[in-house]
Amino acid sequence: GDYPSGLSLTAFTDDLGGGKQCLGFVVVADLKANTKLRFNAVHLPSQKTPTQIHADFVSAGKGTPYITVNAGYWWAGNSLSLLVSDGVVQSIENQTVTRNGQTVYPVRSSFGQIASGVFETRWIYCVLDDANKPYAFPSALDNDERTHTYMSVPPTSQTPGAILWTPQEAVGGGPMLVKNGQNVAVENYWKEAFDGGGIAGTSRQPRTAVGATADGKVILLVCDGRTMRGSAGFTLEELAAKMIALGAVEAVNMDGGGSSTIVGSKGTVLNRPSDTGTAEVIVERKVSTAIVISEKN
Repeated sequence: GDYPSGLSLTAFTDDLGGGKQCLGFVVVADLKANTKLRFNAVHLPSQKTPTQIHADFVSAGKGTPYITVNAGYWWAGNSLSLLVSDGVVQSIENQTVTRNGQTVYPVRSSFGQIASGVFETRWIYCVLDDANKPYAFPSALDNDERTHTYMSVPPTSQTPGAILWTPQEAVGGGPMLVKNGQNVAVENYWKEAFDGGGIAGTSRQPRTAVGATADGKVILLVCDGRTMRGSAGFTLEELAAKMIALGAVEAVNMDGGGSSTIVGSKGTVLNRPSDTGTAEVIVERKVSTAIVISEKN
């Protein structure tokens, strides 16, 4: 087929009840079965469409790209999420958001591959006392948008449980969807302070997610929503449940809505990004970060 060993792409149609359905695509990459497969976190200093990112990966001589999906959040052309490529921090997680006039220091989730090749999820904050480096924390700490209770100061390298996080490749996003096999999407939607950020976690939307199985496979999921292809999309809770059903024991939500895009091996968009509307030609949003699954030459 069009995909190398260890890499599979599957379309799904899930019945949501009430006459609604969700349509999307799932990619499973087994980097142990095929040691030439790579998980690449890609930073775009100038925003590009996913098809352009995919095409440019080829010309950069980094190997053969097979799948490209959008990754973290952005605003006004700049990444608001952590992006680590080849061990170098290319963009940091947004350190503050404002909620009802109050400055909030959100501890948000990231998905990364460490030097040993293992994939992991972490709650991270880029700490001011150690050069904005990403530090991992055991939870999203003490923010809760549901109760409007927030940490009065940002976490630091000295906060209990803090450890310097040094992945080789990582994409920040949030909220955490699955942790230790548990569906933690709703709780972390509030604790990572996303409700005021427009990601509409409790309604059905187009979504992108990344996760890992217990045996170290990577799972990527993109679903359509806003009636594209007749798809309602997923809530974050439904998205987490789907990732668990696919075998994920860890998973993080990525940017959704009109950004949710999956490009296949032929370099064309497989889903129907919601900005397309009724247009004949697919409309892609330019993004600041992406995930590319490739095979090394």
